[in-house]
Amino acid sequence: MMMSEREERMQVAQLCEAASRYGEMVEVMSELVTALPRTQKLNAEERKLLSIAFKNEVAFRRKSLKSLRHISVLRDLSIETKQIVAEYKRRIEQEMRELCVELIQMLDTKLLPGVNEPESDIFYHKMKGDYCRYLCEVEDDQVKVTDYLAEIKEHYQVFLHEMVDDVTLARDHAKRFYDEALDEMENVREVDTDRYNECAFLLKLMHENIKAWTLESDMDAVFPSTDGSQKPPQTMSKDF
Repeated sequence: MMMSEREERMQVAQLCEAASRYGEMVEVMSELVTALPRTQKLNAEERKLLSIAFKNEVAFRRKSLKSLRHISVLRDLSIETKQIVAEYKRRIEQEMRELCVELIQMLDTKLLPGVNEPESDIFYHKMKGDYCRYLCEVEDDQVKVTDYLAEIKEHYQVFLHEMVDDVTLARDHAKRFYDEALDEMENVREVDTDRYNECAFLLKLMHENIKAWTLESDMDAVFPSTDGSQKPPQTMSKDF
């Protein structure tokens, strides 16, 4: 039986991952998403490959920018060398910006509209929040930064809202999200202290919810509901 074009792209993407050729993997997965009929959505494996492709391409550039920031503050660099470093840094920032914008546009136009299952909804909203956060790291326009921060808050709220019906699942997902963000906070601190403080505030709210959900989950285990129904979730702070 002949392989469909979608299946062929999936196999190519898997080969790209195995060969660590993430740039080509981004191209293949972007083509797959673009070719999706309006009535079809990505399955779990396709979502994972899309995430792996963009995450690795962006992570590579974030690591490069961190190295360049360290180089640029060396006192023994000549003015000419510092200018070369700055220009190269701007080039990488633009590449990272384009990757983030490409994925966010795919989410807005192809993946989020009409999504009808909680798992996909949560996955895409968290992904959009992550890539808005990455855009904040390379954006000099304060107005755009403010817009991206608003997007992060919005999609974080959706993430919590969708997860709230299952306290244990909400806690586990939020803890993983929190741990990932915590590892990356130093990158934000190096770029802008105000952005760092804004992110720290959001993480503080998340940490409070994780503690509340852990307590509630433990109470459910000790004192299960007598009628078999799930207790209503604890009210969360949404005062962003």
